[in-house]
Amino acid sequence: MDVGVLIVAMLLIPLIGAIVIWFLPENFGLVSTIHALLAVVELVLTLNVVSFVIDGSIYFTLHKYLILDPIAGVFLTLIAIVGFLVNMYAINYMKWDIQKNELNLKEVKLYYGLMHLFIFTMMLSVVSNNIAIMWAAVEATTLSSVFMVAIYKNKRAVESGWKYIIICSVGLAFALYGTVLMYGAGYNAIGDSENPMFWSNLMASANLLNPDALKVVFIFVLIGFGTKAGLAPMHTWLPDVHSEGPSPTSAILSAVLLKCAIAAILRYYSIIGHSSVGFGYVETLFLVVGLLSIFIAALFIIRQRDIKRMFAYHSVEHVGIIAVGFGVGGPLGVFAALFHTMAHSLSKALAFCASGNIIKIYGTRDMEKMGGLVKINPLVTTLFAVAIFSLIGIPLLAVFVSEFLIIKAGIFTSEYLQIVLFIIGLAIIFIAVLAHFNEVAFGNVRGEVKTKKVETSANLPLIILAILIFTFGVYKIDSWYLLLSNAVKIILG
Repeated sequence: MDVGVLIVAMLLIPLIGAIVIWFLPENFGLVSTIHALLAVVELVLTLNVVSFVIDGSIYFTLHKYLILDPIAGVFLTLIAIVGFLVNMYAINYMKWDIQKNELNLKEVKLYYGLMHLFIFTMMLSVVSNNIAIMWAAVEATTLSSVFMVAIYKNKRAVESGWKYIIICSVGLAFALYGTVLMYGAGYNAIGDSENPMFWSNLMASANLLNPDALKVVFIFVLIGFGTKAGLAPMHTWLPDVHSEGPSPTSAILSAVLLKCAIAAILRYYSIIGHSSVGFGYVETLFLVVGLLSIFIAALFIIRQRDIKRMFAYHSVEHVGIIAVGFGVGGPLGVFAALFHTMAHSLSKALAFCASGNIIKIYGTRDMEKMGGLVKINPLVTTLFAVAIFSLIGIPLLAVFVSEFLIIKAGIFTSEYLQIVLFIIGLAIIFIAVLAHFNEVAFGNVRGEVKTKKVETSANLPLIILAILIFTFGVYKIDSWYLLLSNAVKIILG
C-alpha cells in the first residue's frame, strides 16, 4: 500500500475510533473490547508506517502538509508502543474505578474516546510538516487530554485541569509567537506566502533566514513548547496534573505527551542549527534549562511524600536530561537524547502503572502509609523496582544507556563543568529515590492494606514494559539504532 495512504490511515483510525466509542452503548465489556481492538490496530499500523523510514527515507503526503521522516519515526514509535501498553492497562484500572464508584460507565466511555482522540493529536503533531498545524496539534493535545485529567471531578482534579489548560495555553501562546516570527523570517527569505509554512522548506533555506529573528524565535519556542514539555521553570502545571488524573492518564502524559512537545522544539533546533546562527546558540539554551530542570526536580523529589508527585517530578528531571543531551550536542549527544526519549517513556509508563497497582493495594498515594510491599505483593514490588532502578540509571536498564552516552558526549565536547553538574544532580536524585523505594518496599506496613491481590491481566502490560526496559538496556536493537542514527543525520545535517 502507498505510504501516504498508510500515514493518513494511521491518523484517521484513532480519530474515527474516538467517534465510534462515543456512540457505543454504556456496556463496559463492549466498550473495552473496541478500545483494545483500536489500540492493537494503532500499534500495528504505526509500527508499519515507521518501518518505511528506518533506512532514512523521507515521505510527504497531502501536498507536503504531512511528513514522515526518521525524526517523526522516533516519536511515532513511542506513541505506538507505550500508547498500546498503557491502553491495555487502562482496562483493568477503569474496572477498579467503577467498582469503587469513582467513575461510572458513561465516564469510562468518555475516557476511552478521549484517549484515542489524544493519540490522534499526538501523532498529528509529530508528522506535521506545516509549522502552524504542528502548533495547533500540540495545542489540541491539551484540549483532548484535560478532561482525562479532571475526570474524577473532585476539587483537586478540577483545579489541576484548569491549571493544566491555563498554563499550557499561555505557554503555547509563546510558541505561537515563535511560529509567526519563523513564518515572517521565512517569508522574507523565500519570497512567497505558502512555502515558509513548511518545515522542510525552512530547513532547505535555513542559511537565508535572518539570524537575529531566529534567535528570538527559539526563545519563544523554547518557552512555549518547553512549558508543555515540563522544562523548568515552566513546569509548574506538571506535578499537579500528573498526580491527580487516573494512573493511565499520568502514564501517557508523562511517557509520551512531553516528548511530542520536545519533538516540536527539535524541529526548530535543527532549522536554527543549520542557519548562520549555528548549533552553539540553541545548545547553550538547552543546557541551561536542562540543568535547571534536573536540580529543581531533585529538590522536590527529596521532600516528596506522594508517590505520583514523586514520579511527576521525575518527569521534570528526565525532560531536563533530554535537554542536556541536545545541549551537549554533536552526533553522540543528539543520539543519546533521542534514545532517552524511549528509555524514559518505557520507564515512566511502568512507574505510573505500578503506582496505580500500589495505590490499589494501600488505598492511598502517601508513601508514609505504605511499607512492606515486598511481603504483600512481590510481583508488584519487582515491577516497581524495575521502574525506579531504570529511572535512576542503574546499569543494564534503558535509562543507564542514554545517561552514560550523554556523559560520554559531554566529555568528547569538553563540556566538563556542565557534565559535573549533571552527575551531581543525578546523584542527589539517586539517593533520594532509593530512600523512597526502601520506605515503600521494606519495613512494616504503616497504614492499611486494602487488598493484596492485583489481577494478572493488570500486571501483564507492566511485565512487557519491564522486559522492554531490560531489552533496551542490554541489547543493541539494530533497527532502533539505525532509525536514531538517521534522525541524527537529518537534525545535524
